Amino acid sequence: MKSLRVLLGLLLLTAGCQQTAGDQPAPQASVVAAAPGSDYAKDIDDLCDSVTRSGAGQLDVSAHALTIANWLAATLRTPDSRKFLIKIQPLLGVAKADALDAEARRVGLASCALAAQWRVPGAVPQP
Repeated sequence: MKSLRVLLGLLLLTAGCQQTAGDQPAPQASVVAAAPGSDYAKDIDDLCDSVTRSGAGQLDVSAHALTIANWLAATLRTPDSRKFLIKIQPLLGVAKADALDAEARRVGLASCALAAQWRVPGAVPQP
């Protein structure tokens, strides 16, 4: 479980890295069942609103990554949601935000707050 927290922490720490040229392309659409209301869809919803739901939004920005990583480790229900996080981990900047937005839409969400935050330069501390 500790390694998952570390992985999720690294994912969130690197989430805000921006590139202006050469952003990596978003990954192909997932083949995970994504029916609205499914556990996977609930996990993506939790991921998208993780800053608020974890309480990180009430903390100093330096505490966001660890707080969110710990909360996600305890909250995510499905192995597929963890696989999705691993899949988007190497993406940077807009490509990472686009991949999360696409997955959120695929599971029936109208928007994704975390993806929007990843698009704001400097919103997430650099590793």
